[in-house]
Amino acid sequence: MTRRRRSVPVLQALGLIVAAVATSWTLTTILPVTVASASALSDVGFGWPFPWYHQDLTRFAYIDFPVEATVVGDRVSPVPTRVDWLPFTADVALTALVLWPVAAVLIRGVAALALRAAPATGSREATDRRGGTPA
Repeated sequence: MTRRRRSVPVLQALGLIVAAVATSWTLTTILPVTVASASALSDVGFGWPFPWYHQDLTRFAYIDFPVEATVVGDRVSPVPTRVDWLPFTADVALTALVLWPVAAVLIRGVAALALRAAPATGSREATDRRGGTPA
C-alpha cells in the first residue's frame, strides 16, 4: 500500500510536465511574432515568454514591415530551425507553475463531484474484509 502512495506524486508530476510541454508548444505555434525588418528574418524567435524556437524566414519575400510571422512547419521544403533547450526548459517550468494550481483546483472539484454523485450504500465491495467497515 505504501508503494502505491509513493508512485502517485510521481505520476502527477509526470502528467504536469507533459501538460506543460504540450501547452508551451501550443503557445509557440499559435502566438505570432512581430518582425521589424528584413534583417531580422534571419533569426525569428518563437516561444513565450522566452524565445526558444528559432527559424530562418529569409526565403519569404515580405514587402511591408513590421510583419507578424508564425511558426512554419513545411515538411516538403523545411525552413532552417534551431531549438534552444535552456529557454525551452524555462518556458516549461513557468507553464507548469501556472498549471499546477489550476490542475489542483480542477482535480479537487472533480473529486468532490464524484463523491457527491456516489451512492452512500453499504455494499459488499465497499467494505473492508477484515473488519466489515466501509473502506
